[in-house]
Amino acid sequence: MPKTTIRAESPYKPHASDASARGAAIYSQSWLLVIYDWWVLGIVSTYAWACSVPDYTLPWFRNNVRKGQHLDIGVGTGYYLAKSDLTGVQVTLADLNQDALDATKNRLVAEGKVKAEETTCILHDITRPLPASCPKFNSMSLYYLLHCMPGPVPAKTAIFSHLKHSLTPDGVISGASILGKDVRHNLFGRVIMYFGNRGGMFDNRADNAAEFDGALREHFHEVETQVKGVIFLWRASKPKV
Repeated sequence: MPKTTIRAESPYKPHASDASARGAAIYSQSWLLVIYDWWVLGIVSTYAWACSVPDYTLPWFRNNVRKGQHLDIGVGTGYYLAKSDLTGVQVTLADLNQDALDATKNRLVAEGKVKAEETTCILHDITRPLPASCPKFNSMSLYYLLHCMPGPVPAKTAIFSHLKHSLTPDGVISGASILGKDVRHNLFGRVIMYFGNRGGMFDNRADNAAEFDGALREHFHEVETQVKGVIFLWRASKPKV
């Protein structure tokens, strides 16, 4: 079986994007990794963002994971992978934060979802092309990541211009992100938005579904999107290459 490799090809350097570093650095705090599932994926997703993870986001994730090679980008705590059937799935994890990579891999191994020696972790800035040593992926996932990336929507969606080349011809990429524009946030949601953007965890005040949808259609032949509460759910397949 292939051995696990921790690759630091094109690793994040603080001078390259300080905003990206601030968004990723919070996952270095072990206490947050412990409460993230309960607080963010439970309380906040349901009551601030009006999009229950068990009812909407998790099924969306499960429906878009393919057998073969799967790449999870911006791994968080590994919640979505841990709650999915990974039979026949070879998992690769990519993140700017080594603590998040380690925590996610350890969780998946402990819960019997993956084998340590078959799981690859990549310490990587996803705004850059993936390392040449990566395989073609049958599916990719980016959940609760885009709203953490700095810049306007066109800057964020520029990642699709290189990610699509790392998908198989029938591969699928999916995700979910918090919108800041053309949606109605409740009071709880506005508080989360304020502190998230002020603290550098988010950069999504101008994020909107129309621009995201358009960018996906620029790079993929088949696109499906929907907004639930203030969450933009999306999937795209058949990359235009």
